[in-house]
Amino acid sequence: MLKKILYALCLVLPAAGGQTVQAQDYRTSVSVNLGADMGFGLKHFLGERSAIEAQFGYNISCKGVMLSAVYQYHVPLAKGLRLYAGGGLNIGALHLGRHQSADFAIGLDPTVGFEYKFVQAPIALAVDYKPNINFTPHSQWDLAAFKVRYTF
Repeated sequence: MLKKILYALCLVLPAAGGQTVQAQDYRTSVSVNLGADMGFGLKHFLGERSAIEAQFGYNISCKGVMLSAVYQYHVPLAKGLRLYAGGGLNIGALHLGRHQSADFAIGLDPTVGFEYKFVQAPIALAVDYKPNINFTPHSQWDLAAFKVRYTF
């Protein structure tokens, strides 16, 4: 199954990268992510509606660190407001601590959210839902986040 997903990404990403950048309000952003996964993100548009986002976060409830990379497809709803959806992969370690052994985690990250880019400022706000559906014993279904992005 993982081979099929990776194969599909290899077909989709080059086609998405061939689009021209015109209508989105920015090209790249860095973000502070607040929610179940506290951390940072880097987002880059590949085309008018396609973007990739890498995130690194510390999960408070699971006491673990996760790294994820997702592809997002954006749909404009109003000036500055977009809906996005997509998916990607995650890898990390959960249940870190002195008296427990850590659990390795790897899996899929479906994502859906809304983003608003302020017209007169290099700031965007986003809220999304991105559960970690792991192939290892512990999936995380409560990963909603609020993001403050600096755009350039």
